[in-house]
Amino acid sequence: MFNFIFQRVVNYYINKEKSKLYYFFFSLFKFLTKGPIILDFKNYKFYSYPSKKDLSRWILKNLKEWDKENIDIIINLIKNDDFTFIDCGCNYGAYSIPIAAHNPAINVYAFDASKKNINRLTENVKLNSFKNIKIFNYGIGDKNEYKLFDENLNNYNNSGSFRFINDNKNETERLKIYSLDGLVKNKIINLSRNLIVKIDIEGYEFKALKGMEEMIKYHNIFIFFEFSKMLINNEENFKFEFDKFLLRNKLNLFDLNFKKIQTTKLFEILNKTDTRYQTIGDYILTKKHNENN
Repeated sequence: MFNFIFQRVVNYYINKEKSKLYYFFFSLFKFLTKGPIILDFKNYKFYSYPSKKDLSRWILKNLKEWDKENIDIIINLIKNDDFTFIDCGCNYGAYSIPIAAHNPAINVYAFDASKKNINRLTENVKLNSFKNIKIFNYGIGDKNEYKLFDENLNNYNNSGSFRFINDNKNETERLKIYSLDGLVKNKIINLSRNLIVKIDIEGYEFKALKGMEEMIKYHNIFIFFEFSKMLINNEENFKFEFDKFLLRNKLNLFDLNFKKIQTTKLFEILNKTDTRYQTIGDYILTKKHNENN
């Protein structure tokens, strides 16, 4: 009964201006219902769960899309059907679902190391009856290997924090890791000439980048990645290696307004960031960019 009532409340307030009254309803019903609640954003839908550690709770609380600014940038880059979108760290599909909805003719490849997240995305794909999203329960890295993955949500703040570990003291699973170049070579994924890759994998973004140099070499590519303290800590001599990587692959670094930025600037921003925060936001790598691209 509570699910039904809260669903009616959500249906009324979604796609409207923010309402203090809705926040009152949310603060009440988050304790009374387990979900899922369907969020209908007109072009696509999401299941959302009120559970405190479920990442989809954010869109239920705010009744707006996750990372909408980033998604709008990606959608504006997709000029025709000759694009492939690769979502590394897809979670429940915050990126994959709206991008697949924008153009059903493009292939969307969604990867996540977490079975729980893969199940959430599968639910959302079925909810929308999408046929252009291919889902993989793989980790993405710089080579093909196995690593221990901890999926015990009690060890994390939310379902977006799952990560690989170096021991098996916690609840772990031995998970297959692939490089994106390896997936292409083995014909697990097929690419268009134009690629957009989003990487948000809890500090392993640089390993994923190192595993896709062939893709970068032979495709027109835009890479969206999260810059964080975890990213730096997971790579020895990160700044030196990252600068070499950019030079070797003829990549430029941009902010979300496509303003060119130097890696030294990122480190300055990170050093000034409050110690409570791990990330400083998302950035874009591409070979070149201008208004006509």
